[in-house]
Amino acid sequence: MLSNYFTFHHIAQELNKRYAGAVIAEVYSQEKNTLCIVLYTPEPHTVTISCVARKNFIIAREGESRARKNSVDLFPSLIDAHVQSAYIDAQDRIVYVRTTDGRFILVEMFGGRANVVVCDEGGVITDAFLAKKELPGSQRTLQYEPIMLTPEQFFPAKEFFHTAFASGETTYRTLKNVVPKIGSTLAEEILFRAGIAKELMPLSQKQIDAIYTNVRIVIEHLLQPTERLAPVVYFNEQTPVTFSLIPLQQHAALRMESYDSIFTALQKLLSYGKSAESFSQQKKQVVHWIEHERTKAERTIKAVERELSESSRAEEYELSGKLLMANLSEVTKGMKSVRLENSFSGNETVVITLDPSLPPSRNAERYFDKAKRAKTAHQETLERLIVLRKRFESLSELMETAHDASTGISLKNFLHLHHEQLRELGYMTEKEQEELPPFKIFTVDGGFKVYAGKSSENNDLLTVKFAKPHDLWFHARGSSGSHVVLKIGSGKGDPSKKAIEQAASIAAYYSKMKTARHVPVAMAEKKYVRKPKGVPAGTVVIEKEKVIFVKPGLPGNE
Repeated sequence: MLSNYFTFHHIAQELNKRYAGAVIAEVYSQEKNTLCIVLYTPEPHTVTISCVARKNFIIAREGESRARKNSVDLFPSLIDAHVQSAYIDAQDRIVYVRTTDGRFILVEMFGGRANVVVCDEGGVITDAFLAKKELPGSQRTLQYEPIMLTPEQFFPAKEFFHTAFASGETTYRTLKNVVPKIGSTLAEEILFRAGIAKELMPLSQKQIDAIYTNVRIVIEHLLQPTERLAPVVYFNEQTPVTFSLIPLQQHAALRMESYDSIFTALQKLLSYGKSAESFSQQKKQVVHWIEHERTKAERTIKAVERELSESSRAEEYELSGKLLMANLSEVTKGMKSVRLENSFSGNETVVITLDPSLPPSRNAERYFDKAKRAKTAHQETLERLIVLRKRFESLSELMETAHDASTGISLKNFLHLHHEQLRELGYMTEKEQEELPPFKIFTVDGGFKVYAGKSSENNDLLTVKFAKPHDLWFHARGSSGSHVVLKIGSGKGDPSKKAIEQAASIAAYYSKMKTARHVPVAMAEKKYVRKPKGVPAGTVVIEKEKVIFVKPGLPGNE
């Protein structure tokens, strides 16, 4: 019943009771399709009007809470105007706020077409909240005074009522067509009280009489003076089910909270709804992040497993080196390959590829070097695979637990209980993300943070303002590109050789030499990097630099 005609009828009565004679001090918007009017009575009160589709509402509360930024002033001609009266349109969901100078504020609660417009005494629109350019100058037919509402206005004579229920439509649909202002919740309530199913058809005369009687009872109850009503919100455990101006027999089994004011009830409903929406969004964000990272980890594991099989050729390289050393007399410089008997295992022969520019002993050394590098790569890949599999398992456990969080409290408990684990995996809340430095951010070996500039001006900010004297600074040598900083102290101990190479690879990746196989990258402590006065953005002078050659690339999220 949030956007029901009778709800707006009682809202209009309450607005009139509270604010007749009040002064309009501010009109502004700080949320999309939502308007706020600040009234002085003489204390400040705020009337909030939502023109959001499927969520039209009007609420009023004491005080004002305008945001310091991201709000815009509206309806300047209304400032200092006095409210004369407020009332509902006799035919539609339009709340009139009439001012003492003869103007009308029309709050049109038409779902997706909801709007707030200001009209002069002749009904000409002078300003509008939405469709601000199109509507001014157009005409509205005004209801100049409130009209006393009676039950007979809302449903037809009994004879027509009986005729309508012979149309062949379902009971529920027919009732909503015959009494259009009752809405879905009240239509269901009337049928519940009459003891008739929503889909039942055809109906007996007795059943139609029962519906007619209950329609009158419900509408008479709804048309009582506002002060006689006790608005209620029904809950299924902690979740609000519906708001109603009158008790609903169909929800008698649910927990009910009653309020002394329609605005208090609506604020309660909306706060619960906002809390539920916040919970839904936060859970969706957490679960999506976990699922995304789990999928990424699974994909990386498969890639590393393939890499592992390729890095396991150390024994093959070592065998080639040993065979070459054992058969130096059979190999001469200039040969591209040689076939040798494998004296270390049976009588099989092995074809070994040679570098024709190298003597036999140097070819053998080359294979020993390749074996050593392959062993190191194989070990590093094994260690990386262990880390990735552990990450995948942690994410899988977290995903199952996160899916089970069914309330805001259980989600809060989940985030609190697994806070450290989530942080180690790289999860951050929206607030934490907003507080991050404005650079590209990576994590390299040892947990060290690496930052890369996004533009020339951003490079200056990173190097001159953000980096500390002992941080390591990187830049592709002889090429334009990002400044890159490895933050000392952001990981455990001193950065490893691998961490330094990863940071250098990031600098190479964000340079004009991104496609090269190996890129020279200058590295220095930040204290040896300075920006002379008057030089273009991103230009610096480096002292005591060291140049390392790396392959351009970004570190995997390990």
